[in-house]
Amino acid sequence: MCARCALRCHLEHVLPPTANGLLEPLRDAILQAEPKTTRRWLNRNTDLLRGLHDGTIPLTHAALDLLPRPKSVDYLRSLLIATGILDPDAHRSLRRLETELPQLLSGLDSGHHKLASQWTHWAVLPRLRGLESHRPIGTAVQNARCQILQVIEFLNTLEQREIEMHRCEQHAIDAWFAEPGTSRWHVRPFLTWARRTRHLPKEIDLPKGRRVHAELPTDAEDRWQIGRRLVKDESLDPVDRLAGALVALYAQSLRRIVSLTTADVIVTEATTGLRLGATDVLVLPDPFAAIARTLPLSRRTGTVEQLPTTWLFAGGHAGKPLTATSLGNRLRAIGIEPRKLRLSATEQLARELPPSVLAGILGLNAHTVAQHTLKTNGQWANYAANRRS
Repeated sequence: MCARCALRCHLEHVLPPTANGLLEPLRDAILQAEPKTTRRWLNRNTDLLRGLHDGTIPLTHAALDLLPRPKSVDYLRSLLIATGILDPDAHRSLRRLETELPQLLSGLDSGHHKLASQWTHWAVLPRLRGLESHRPIGTAVQNARCQILQVIEFLNTLEQREIEMHRCEQHAIDAWFAEPGTSRWHVRPFLTWARRTRHLPKEIDLPKGRRVHAELPTDAEDRWQIGRRLVKDESLDPVDRLAGALVALYAQSLRRIVSLTTADVIVTEATTGLRLGATDVLVLPDPFAAIARTLPLSRRTGTVEQLPTTWLFAGGHAGKPLTATSLGNRLRAIGIEPRKLRLSATEQLARELPPSVLAGILGLNAHTVAQHTLKTNGQWANYAANRRS
């Protein structure tokens, strides 16, 4: 039996056709994938697929949220959304945090558990719900989760030292913030709330904010060497070459890069450009123009790759782009520090372009860009000064 026939037989056993045909788009995508690796995936997820088939797992986000093995479930969820079987869920990130909260807080003693529960339900979750009505909140939920984890660690530290929150003294707070690591500063909003609600003595003094050391940009010569490498080194992954160029030459943020879609690639008879924002189109030189026209790349033959995507920098889950974190890790793996490189590119562009133009390219507020131009002593800052004199 050939490999593809074996895959079909395997799928008939795990996920046979349903009378209503609801899961047929998923079956079609699975059958188009590379047989060997797809059969291994079927073996690992037989229980999930059979549950969807026989109805013991309802086709709802709420039902999927309750299942164990969240990574496997998330991958399957992305397939169900990409094939149109399940509608996208804009509220999922917040709902997932709400579902996780009891488990996250379960290790605290009763007094600290009650306090942390009050904070999350009166301060953290209402804020996220308010944001949710205006914009995507995936990043805000991630930040909130980091805060909660640090608060749990802080409260466990108090418990180990047999310190009750309402009797906490200044030296305990100072000792916490004196430890290295910026993550400890995630506790400050909780302590501010606790002091305001009288769970922390009002005389406790909280540090104003973490000490941030200004990051130095990449040296200009190093930046141009990186740029030349991205132009000439064809052994680099095309995705990394284009993303690296957008950072090194055009000061684009990783978050903005991963949000680009095929609709943002503007191809004419003479040029290939990328739409940045509502109106700005950045004309790309070769080889980056040629790379942009080929994205998204389809190099693997798994189920995800059988589904259409509009993301230029497609991720490992169906219908989702690379995350900014993943892209940053890819660039660092080839010797590119995105933040430092972007700072260097921004400084040069600020010296060469008027703030109104640069603001559109960078996706920043024009006033912010104007202030940066003044700091870098760009020619447009001098032009504005001369106009006023």
